[in-house]
Amino acid sequence: ARSRLGVRVVSIVGAVVRYGATLCAAACVLGCATVAPDDSPAGQWTQVRPGLLYAKRSPLPDSVVHVVRADLTVVRLTMSASEERGRTVDAMTGSQGSAVSVNASFFDRSYQPRGITVTNGEDWLPVHAAQSSPVFACDRAQRCEIQLVPPTAPAPHWYNAVAGTPWLLDQGRQRTAKDDASCKNLCETLHPRTAVGLDASRRYLYIVTAEGRKPPVLGLSLVQLSGIMANLGVVDALNLDGGGSSALFVQGASVMARPANEPKQRRVANAIHVLAP
Repeated sequence: ARSRLGVRVVSIVGAVVRYGATLCAAACVLGCATVAPDDSPAGQWTQVRPGLLYAKRSPLPDSVVHVVRADLTVVRLTMSASEERGRTVDAMTGSQGSAVSVNASFFDRSYQPRGITVTNGEDWLPVHAAQSSPVFACDRAQRCEIQLVPPTAPAPHWYNAVAGTPWLLDQGRQRTAKDDASCKNLCETLHPRTAVGLDASRRYLYIVTAEGRKPPVLGLSLVQLSGIMANLGVVDALNLDGGGSSALFVQGASVMARPANEPKQRRVANAIHVLAP
């Protein structure tokens, strides 16, 4: 009798488990996010599309940081076109249908980007302040690099490239308070931020944005941003335009809270778009 009762209990438990699994599967079909293994300090990753993970976290008190990890063997990167300068990121053509779009270069009043910019093999001319603007660049085969020693001209193999300033990580070396002291307002002051970085394998691109200017969330210094990216496994990283320019769109939706003094999206010079299956 005990044996038959045990079989019956096991059967009932199995049926409940199968029923629960069916409900979970149905819920996911209705739109639940696919969660990738939590293999990084970024916290719980959400898979946006194949090869593309997203996480939102608060690594420091009163901080909000958004992280995108892109597998460069799966996704494709492209830059906005030169004729689109002066638009908001979400108004640029490449944002339509892209999995992720993020603002990029610093720029002047005419929306001319600082440093070298290349879109699908075409250089943006003229080039301003190239001598002080490190570059993130990729070739047509999606091999990407970060050149922290500013080049004077685009390398022949660069298919897409964007410049920023200053450096955040140099072969794993993090910024220090002494580094930030040389550019106090830009570096030491807490601001919203946008940055890009590569891991040692050059397979993974990390796009990091930080909210700010909306108390109690004020933003990050570059020392803080450098440390956060190092904890992600980034070894080379570059600071891009921040402040009110910082904007991150995932699946067409803005994921960043805007600064209190600038609720609308700012018009910028250019953007990086990530295309994924």
